Amino acid sequence: MKKKIVIASVLKPVDDVRAYWKLSQSIAKTNKYEVNIIGNKGKKPSSDENIRFHPISIKRSNWLKRVLIREQILFKVLRLKPDILIITTHELINTALLCKILLRCKVVYDVQENYKKNLIHINPAFMKKLAAWLVRWKENLSQLFIDTFWLAEKCYVDELSFTSKKNFIIENKAFKYSMSERDYSIIKMLYSGTVSDYGGVKRAVDLFIHLIKKNQNCKLHIIGQVHDKSLSSWLKNQQKMIPQLELNISDRPIPHEEILNAIDQCNLGIIGYMPSEVNKHKVPTKLYEYSRYRLPYLVQKNTQWCRLGKKLGGAIPIDFKNISGDDILKSIANTEDLFPNQYPEEATWEYESQKILQSLNSLINES
Repeated sequence: MKKKIVIASVLKPVDDVRAYWKLSQSIAKTNKYEVNIIGNKGKKPSSDENIRFHPISIKRSNWLKRVLIREQILFKVLRLKPDILIITTHELINTALLCKILLRCKVVYDVQENYKKNLIHINPAFMKKLAAWLVRWKENLSQLFIDTFWLAEKCYVDELSFTSKKNFIIENKAFKYSMSERDYSIIKMLYSGTVSDYGGVKRAVDLFIHLIKKNQNCKLHIIGQVHDKSLSSWLKNQQKMIPQLELNISDRPIPHEEILNAIDQCNLGIIGYMPSEVNKHKVPTKLYEYSRYRLPYLVQKNTQWCRLGKKLGGAIPIDFKNISGDDILKSIANTEDLFPNQYPEEATWEYESQKILQSLNSLINES
């Protein structure tokens, strides 16, 4: 009989790239588990008989419903009666505790963010700082009953001491996807993933403006979810002034197939982050994707992202504070020289997925 697993989130969709495309599909392929995903309504139904969706409906800005929805998620989990419950947010720690008591199931906390650090440094308002300390207090208590912590970043081992009980590093690397040969007759630039000022989307637009002054035969495609309405309006205004700017943005998550298609259709990526207390030790998923799919990309020089990108392949170091359009155009003239590895295994999800199965097997054997 197959063991039952539930992956639960509050805001992320049921077809979220990590929960569905990576974790669930890797688990389902073993044919040992039935995977159930609870999360926001997605764009497509599950195509795998071992993976079932249980959608809820909630908006990020509705704080009251985000509190009340936990009761709905609790009842869904209790009805499903999983052998293993995987939560993907601190908002479900209390829910996980109740499930642990009532169902005696194993609990995994898939830690995707250092919430305390994000709240303190991205928005330094007093209430955000108070929320940061409350979240960390709750996470510290969670080590008393959570069986395993999955860490989406290597740096979390040092940053999050509450995970030291038992953790596995499972990074957000690129899964297998068919890519076509790139056409370099036109420079097609790409900014993908979460669209934010923090993520450098305005730096990407500024850089693009510098390039089209040197070469009018350039385009920029921005694709991803944007939470900031004022930023969304700013981008749409930029698009009116710059006809070569293409937008595929939404306040809801963009299906990951569309992002991968954009990677396939473009020939120069942009990783616009600047080092900060929040991100300087993290690795953006797009870095693994661009390297895996041999998309050259611009990245801030003298950063860990630049060093890793050179190792995996594809990184073009630049200084976003002192952009030189001529230097960038020269750098992309011989893109094959940017890829020392034919197949950068360390950038792939296949490299990570075995850790999931190892972790699950350990939990099942402990039952």
